[in-house]
Amino acid sequence: MDIIKTIRDNKLIYYSVDELADDLSKIFGKPISNMKEEIVALIHSGDLFLNNKGQVSISADHGYFKARMIVNKKGYGFAEVEGYPDFFIPAFAINGAFDGDDCLVEITGKRGDENIEGRVVRILKRNTTKVVGTYIVGKSKNVVFPDDTKLPQIRIFKNDANKAKNNDKVWVELDMDSIDSKTVRGVILEVLGQANSPKAEQLSIIRAHNLIERFDEKTLNNARSVKQTVTKKDFNNRQDYTEHRVITIDGEDARDFDDALSIIKNADGGYTLYVHIADVTNYVDENSALDKEAFKRGTSVYFPNQVIPMLPKELSNGICSLNEGVNRLVLSVEMELDSEFSLISSSIKEGVIKSSHRMTYTEVMKILEGDELLKEKYADVYDDIMLYRAISNKQKAIRLSRGEIRMNLPEPFILENEAGEIVSIEKRIQDEAHEIIESLMIMANECVAKKFYDLKIPFVYRVHEKPDSEKVRRLSNILMNMGITNDLEVTGDEPIAYQRIIDRIAGTPNETTLTKMILRSMMKARYSPTCLGHFGLASEYYCHFTSPIRRYPDLQIHRIIKHYLHGVPIEELKLKYTEIVEQASEQSSTTEKNAEEAEREVDDYKKALYMTKFIGETFVGTITGVQEYGIFVELDNGVEGLVHSDGLPLDEYIYDEASLTLTGKKNKFTIGDTVKVVVANTNVQLRQVDFDLDGVRTSGAHVVRKDSDDKNSKKLKKLSKNTAKTGKKSQNFNKKRKKR
Repeated sequence: MDIIKTIRDNKLIYYSVDELADDLSKIFGKPISNMKEEIVALIHSGDLFLNNKGQVSISADHGYFKARMIVNKKGYGFAEVEGYPDFFIPAFAINGAFDGDDCLVEITGKRGDENIEGRVVRILKRNTTKVVGTYIVGKSKNVVFPDDTKLPQIRIFKNDANKAKNNDKVWVELDMDSIDSKTVRGVILEVLGQANSPKAEQLSIIRAHNLIERFDEKTLNNARSVKQTVTKKDFNNRQDYTEHRVITIDGEDARDFDDALSIIKNADGGYTLYVHIADVTNYVDENSALDKEAFKRGTSVYFPNQVIPMLPKELSNGICSLNEGVNRLVLSVEMELDSEFSLISSSIKEGVIKSSHRMTYTEVMKILEGDELLKEKYADVYDDIMLYRAISNKQKAIRLSRGEIRMNLPEPFILENEAGEIVSIEKRIQDEAHEIIESLMIMANECVAKKFYDLKIPFVYRVHEKPDSEKVRRLSNILMNMGITNDLEVTGDEPIAYQRIIDRIAGTPNETTLTKMILRSMMKARYSPTCLGHFGLASEYYCHFTSPIRRYPDLQIHRIIKHYLHGVPIEELKLKYTEIVEQASEQSSTTEKNAEEAEREVDDYKKALYMTKFIGETFVGTITGVQEYGIFVELDNGVEGLVHSDGLPLDEYIYDEASLTLTGKKNKFTIGDTVKVVVANTNVQLRQVDFDLDGVRTSGAHVVRKDSDDKNSKKLKKLSKNTAKTGKKSQNFNKKRKKR
């Protein structure tokens, strides 16, 4: 029932809602009341437009466009309209729209030669209903200044203050009826603590991302009702692996263990490798309170001093955790390998294991390095560990030969003491122990994905699509301008082209910086009901099967796998799961992105907080980004900050986007350069750090931009001098870093 097409084809425009409903009911043979509901829904969605006379018309046919708003803190904004360049929306034409709102906009003219200018006609959906900010008690009124500076201040009446005090961090629900272009009112839902306190700032990030710390009573009751032991009855129709030498390998601070390994040498000289994964779905019934809550959360979220789990501790740390010395239910991938560790075949079975050892990455790494005490302690599984290493090396070589992109980037690790104080921030590189586990888990994920792709059963795949061609072109140009030959523009849609570049830059001073640039040029991995392959792994079939305690897609495909193993017909599985896997893919991709943003913001907050005690001190860093407004510098501990353009040595600089350089008559700054910087300022609330170059006072250096649209053009676009104010630095830093 295509109502829009029917209205257009039958020229049913400028009718009242009642008149249109009457005509459509005759065409579709539906009750007038039903058609009226459909029309009203299309008006609310923006597909139909109701003018001041109460007449209905098709929005798109009369110059009205559905758009997502991007609003600047100065009041103006842009409307993202599918199929068009962004519309510029002046402040006077915003009409109360917030950043992120879905709106109906119209074109009002042009701004310059190319840019379309428009105005917000109607707000279709408020996507911001709750905000985090700082409560300020004033002489005439009390307001909340949102952490998101693109949002307006919020008026709080005394009865709605919830006992908040001046300078408290608060969580506010907006009064939607009050919202117009001038005044926004709100009600304080929760006082988070005094602004700038670590607890309040971290809680602010959690609330801003709508993360759920506590489980509701219904979910907790569901979890408490789950039995915490495996009985003899549970062994029925399951493989008994309890005599295997099963080990788990995780970090020292891990509390839940959802993957384990065992291996057996076969009489023919080959091996059977077992990857055992916690059978979470045995305890999380479909559509139960636990299942619904896990779907809503989508993933566990990890902060330096806190975990927000997807499942309650009764499952995540209890019966679903593959703890040492106790029987646990698993889904196991059995992989048959030949004597050279090549994969011959695989199968999936329900089983029961008993972990022999809870090992850590540190212990395994020391064993690999020859630690005699640990070799003796784990003598019963030492040979197994050496086999896991050999299998991992074989599989890594296979993946590398097909083009896997291997980026071993160091990650900043924030170490805190029991009081929550940051002791240090240091970079950590993934060692061989981590690589072994990762490699064997990839094997299992690929085997599972291929099996269910071949069966044509609805599934949730982990996909990583080919890079956008424009990003490939831009990266290729930047690398060429830096003297790094590449064939990206010829074979940029093949992962091997990226791996060749990584091999070329290996060992160079700017290896880490360029590797990050390469990473940013790629697409983000996501979940999909369609098997699109994994570009980074150069894998044709891939899914996430190995972490059902902390990722909903894994849990969902476990459920599908078990139904298949229990003999549910494929056609029945298609009917049951086609829509479910679409919903799970979309929800899990969204929650994963949200969790990553929250984790990054907490890390950035803690980095800024840590660097506060080093203001005025000098560090050596590497230039990781060059823009017309300044240079980004990363310290050895992973903290990144901005040296603003007017903090550069006095010179006339040209910014060249093609080579990412700032070139003056006497100075030049480019990606990978080593520089000495002084910590000039930290903005903890905005989670940013500002640097000055060592020995350079604020100079007001002049920067002009090389015209990147015409390589031969000598035209330079003059940019107004930026101020040295911290707020301006922070605004630019925040906006540009998000784009990167």
